[in-house]
Amino acid sequence: MISLDSAAATPVHPAVLEAMLPFFQEPGNSSSLHSAGVRARQALENAREGVASFLNVSASEIFFTSGGTEAINLGLKGFYEANRKRGNRILSSPVESVAVLRSLDWLRGQGAEIDWVPVDREGAVDPAAIAAALTSETILVCVQWANGETGTIQPIPEIAQICQETSATLFCDATASAGWLPIDLRQISVPLFAFHFRGCGGPVGVGALRKQEGIALWSQLHGGSQEKGLRAGTENLPGIVGAVKAVELTTGTLAASASRLRTLSSKLWESIHGEIPALHWHGPPPGEQRLPHHLAWSAEGAEGEAQVLACDLKGVAIAAGPSCISKSLRGSHVLREIGIPQRLAMSAVSVTLSKETSEENLHSFCQIYTGVIERLRAMSPAWQLGKGRLSSQSSVGEASP
Repeated sequence: MISLDSAAATPVHPAVLEAMLPFFQEPGNSSSLHSAGVRARQALENAREGVASFLNVSASEIFFTSGGTEAINLGLKGFYEANRKRGNRILSSPVESVAVLRSLDWLRGQGAEIDWVPVDREGAVDPAAIAAALTSETILVCVQWANGETGTIQPIPEIAQICQETSATLFCDATASAGWLPIDLRQISVPLFAFHFRGCGGPVGVGALRKQEGIALWSQLHGGSQEKGLRAGTENLPGIVGAVKAVELTTGTLAASASRLRTLSSKLWESIHGEIPALHWHGPPPGEQRLPHHLAWSAEGAEGEAQVLACDLKGVAIAAGPSCISKSLRGSHVLREIGIPQRLAMSAVSVTLSKETSEENLHSFCQIYTGVIERLRAMSPAWQLGKGRLSSQSSVGEASP
């Protein structure tokens, strides 16, 4: 199987699995007083130090969770509940992840006022729009580091600077970008930063929230005093140890890896675009404004789910939407917000490379995918009637980046 759906899952590095095994075989609880508990506690704090070093922050600012979704919920709900007396407005974008949007929906029910800033046709937020929308009642600005559907990297440095000059706190969902991009939170001030470790080749079931010193949060899980009382429940020590091992393996190689993946992404797009007519690009072209491993497009005359299933039969895994909503049968809110018509949104797919992806993998995919689109279009009455003339009438622009 050629996996081109690293957004859904990435293989755990063998060294990561090796680091985890002792903590399955000789379990210890970091809350226990005996020697096994002491060893577990030391491993937990070593992991915290490693993750903090990865982001260039203090270890006291790292709080482990069960994944990115819990980290997002803790950051958004915990901040609002602890700070609502200062103001009740939250500023966000309409292309945030489902975990963010549903958390904001819940907060609206608790009295929060949610203000929205629009995005452009590539899904990017304009920092000037952020500045213009801030009010004295805005306590939180919520903008993702990068979008998992369009691959768009948001102008976080500029947004962070705007927030620093006001009383608003910045929250970033980095679940689509951590492990794929070098991120230095000493250089870019993001007080609340939610992420997981899959982009590093770490295990599922582990995430973390960076909470800058001085930021007040209320716990969302009630129980024990783990994670300084901010996240009750026994920590997933094997997973956390595996996560920090993945971080160690990634540290120092991210820039080179991102450059390699951008090169492969560019070659893949050029190959597909040269072979298949009426493709519509989603998000910016490969380059500094796009996640290095990410491509997304719509192929007219071929539904996205049919493309995924047909490719799967040929031994290739791609995606028809984010893994968190692909089973819901709902249209993509992200594609809708960037102006993609419904007929094209239904034919959208994404390809996400991994650090293991080779040029040979992409060459094989291009051959398979070209055949898949030809067969699906041959079965599409709309395509056969139009023969691609619908493409020239589309309102989404050129197919090439």
